[in-house]
Amino acid sequence: MRPLFIFFLSALVLFAKNSLQAQTAKELKEKEEAIRQSMLQISRQLGVTCNTCHNTSNFKSNEKPLFQVAAFHMKITQQLIDSGFNGKEGQPKADCYMCHRGQLKPDFKEKILTDKKN
Repeated sequence: MRPLFIFFLSALVLFAKNSLQAQTAKELKEKEEAIRQSMLQISRQLGVTCNTCHNTSNFKSNEKPLFQVAAFHMKITQQLIDSGFNGKEGQPKADCYMCHRGQLKPDFKEKILTDKKN
């Protein structure tokens, strides 16, 4: 009876492990697809292609200066979304188009105010 119990326990563990791996692989694939869709939307909002910011041999590489700029701007955009610019309840939604309007370099530059009291 004991070998039969060990067999069933082993089979259960193996089934659970395979099920978890399949679930993890599915979740990873879904996450990668979501990232791809976001990148396509960003590229349209900036009027660029992937190789503007990415080394297409290694998409995770941050060797290109524009990759680093884009990563910083994506953090700013996320902070705006988290602060209420999320498109809900009549609020505008922060995204790349908000500033870039389909161009890599936005036309508008904010004037820097200086303190003239000194």
